Amino acid sequence: MIKSVLITGVSSGFGRGMVDEFLQRGWQVIATMRNLDSRRELLAAPLAQYGEEQLILLNLDLTDSEQVKSVIDKVLNQGLLHCLIHNAAFRVFGALENLSEAQIRHQFEVNFFGAVSLTRAFLPLLRQSQGSIIFISSTFGFCPYPLTSAHCASKHALEGFAESLYYEVKPHGVDVAIIEPGASQTNSAQNRAWGGGDCPTYQLQTANYQKLQQRITGNAANNTPIVARLAADIASGKRHPFRSRVGRDAEVIYLFQKILPQRLRIPVNNFIYQRLFCQEGK
Repeated sequence: MIKSVLITGVSSGFGRGMVDEFLQRGWQVIATMRNLDSRRELLAAPLAQYGEEQLILLNLDLTDSEQVKSVIDKVLNQGLLHCLIHNAAFRVFGALENLSEAQIRHQFEVNFFGAVSLTRAFLPLLRQSQGSIIFISSTFGFCPYPLTSAHCASKHALEGFAESLYYEVKPHGVDVAIIEPGASQTNSAQNRAWGGGDCPTYQLQTANYQKLQQRITGNAANNTPIVARLAADIASGKRHPFRSRVGRDAEVIYLFQKILPQRLRIPVNNFIYQRLFCQEGK
């Protein structure tokens, strides 16, 4: 029997890489993205190679309840799902005072509530198939940064949800895993926004952070193939830890967070962030 995986956010980056990896391994891929009608050509090549029975494209904006319900109904009607991968994400940056309530709510609708809705709906199918749920998180899920309060909160919520779910469904044969990539050369800038407020207090911090992001992204490796292979290995039943970090930066940040006791970690983090964000000419 051919196995089936649903992957959200497949227009570029990790999602696009996972589509190719799973198709090459013989899986049926249900690939979702926003504005499918205007972006279908992004998956024209694998669609031509594998056909519409092996690669199913569905329109899905996780903030649109009608689209979420439509995708859920179509997959439930198919009656088969072996793996659910939450990859779709949105990132809003900026000081809290510069974020609107709409931006904060949108952040959580995409990164958290959308994943919760799909997971709850598909758990019966995943129990039936003894399948897996994979959450694509990031270093923001375990290491807070300034000017990322909304995004870090959404990722921390997602990881807390995933770990609690792991203990809840593992006795029933469903596996849950988190992948935490570091910086990577993806097209995630199109799913990124900055707060629209103009509080002058944070101008220097904001300018320095924007420069820092450009440097980090410009020097980052392309971790997409690694993330894609790892996700496919987990879905195929290969032994794995609950959390898998990808990239040297993710490993270093994790070790720093884990080794230092809180009484040292918080002041050290604050010292580093003050140097990076609050000094002129950075």
